Amino acid sequence: MEFVGNQEVQDLLEEFGVEEVQDDDQRIFLEMQDADGVVHYHLTCPDAAAIDPFSGAKIVPMPKDKLGGAVDRVIHNLNLSQVLAMPVTKWRKVFDTVAFSMAGNEHWQEMDAAATVELNTRDPLLFEPADFPTLVALVTSLMKDADHPDQGLMLMAAGTPVVIELVPTGAIRMSFGTQVLADEATSAFAH
Repeated sequence: MEFVGNQEVQDLLEEFGVEEVQDDDQRIFLEMQDADGVVHYHLTCPDAAAIDPFSGAKIVPMPKDKLGGAVDRVIHNLNLSQVLAMPVTKWRKVFDTVAFSMAGNEHWQEMDAAATVELNTRDPLLFEPADFPTLVALVTSLMKDADHPDQGLMLMAAGTPVVIELVPTGAIRMSFGTQVLADEATSAFAH
């Protein structure tokens, strides 16, 4: 795991038709534009607060404790080689939220100790295959412990048109560049 400059990701966003969208509360989200072939999924907990899905999204009800596993399956089904994680506000909100849950994760604790300079930025955190168990633990902890929109996290695959938004109140929005990619990614839970 390592932080990379936000500017380094701009070419990737443009290549996949992904825009940064800011809301009224200064949160910045990644949204894949609705071009030909783009497919959206909306995983939501039955007891979650109302979270609007993207237009035309396939809605998949899922218990909150299974959302982290769904992200894990997408990463593994697509054989991703790199995933970028970006907070919707600042890293401090994410690190503070998962501090207790991730205290036993040695790999995360090393990153936590080194991240002091990054806590007040949105610089992407790059995860490679050896780091994916830590990424899944982070997603699972965040979905369990977060309770405010400022604690959200965006995931983007490097080299594959995939964007995943973790909504702390109990949903995950997924966007895929093609139907084939969506089918492959979601085969374990979408049907």
